[in-house]
Amino acid sequence: MNFSILDDIQKNWRGIRVIGRTIERDGRRCHILGMTLDDIARIYILEPADNSSRPSKTKNRSQRLLLKQPDNTCGSCLHCCEIRIGSRRLKAAGGQSEPLALGGDENYSALKLFCDMLNVGWIIPDWLKELSWDDLMLVTLEIPDVKRLPIYSETMPITIVHDPCPVKHIVEKTVTLQVGKPRTFHFTDHLGNQTACYINQVVLIDVWKKMEQQFQDPRYTGMMPEEQLQAIRQKCFKTLRTNCPKGMCYIGIEYECDKDLTLQFYTKEFLSSRPETAKGSAAFLMMHHKPGKKYGAHGLPLKGCVLQTPVSPDTATVPSELLFYWEKADKWEETVT
Repeated sequence: MNFSILDDIQKNWRGIRVIGRTIERDGRRCHILGMTLDDIARIYILEPADNSSRPSKTKNRSQRLLLKQPDNTCGSCLHCCEIRIGSRRLKAAGGQSEPLALGGDENYSALKLFCDMLNVGWIIPDWLKELSWDDLMLVTLEIPDVKRLPIYSETMPITIVHDPCPVKHIVEKTVTLQVGKPRTFHFTDHLGNQTACYINQVVLIDVWKKMEQQFQDPRYTGMMPEEQLQAIRQKCFKTLRTNCPKGMCYIGIEYECDKDLTLQFYTKEFLSSRPETAKGSAAFLMMHHKPGKKYGAHGLPLKGCVLQTPVSPDTATVPSELLFYWEKADKWEETVT
């Protein structure tokens, strides 16, 4: 601990509004605490932490077992895209969810928030008083372009629009990939239906060359000062040296699927590895490895995936697996009256 914690504790809000409404859903309770306004408006929601599937130890677990774990954030209020208070519509532009108990240290920012809310009339519900901070998460949603906090009364309905994260469905389908060669395979989806996947291309990605080109592209380099650019460059190449030694490549897949699904492939080597010995992740490349065309040879949307294991440039065959796919979830609303 040092005196830097006082920067947050002494902060005064330009505006603060208590809401204090509890949502009950599927045996879970969430509490809409209220809003603050300083550089940006924020809405605060307390919700239970789901620790049911969190492993106590990951050391002896393979990447396969870790990746198959359910994503406990999918039911979180973190995925709210809009909150309506009366007739006022508040669009969320991101946010964060953090445990109230931060690794045993006191969460002074949360304490400051709660004390300020109490000072302007927040009444802590009895059910919330009984819960340990170890079992609670604080969701903070950022609401841009708000000059004044909305007027609120206890009789106003509150509607939350949820835009949940995609649903993960495990497949574990072995797929042997051959560099430079297309292939077609089928798998059974979670409804028991056959789904066709058309792999149009399996390519080697020289990520070092790709990264060098990016840092020489004026469209990218002109976006920031030279000092900041060099710092980012050093960080990126440091990560590359750890994840993919120079001279090695990643495998890129371009595919079509006859259903609106996002497929996630991994090498067999990666799935059997342990987190402490794995060669890292290519996740930071996924957003950059996009197919050049919108549609593939079968007239379906063309999508891309990068495998997480570096390979030598003479690799011809890659033992792989379709571990799971993502199914898009629909938006839904709930109203607190």
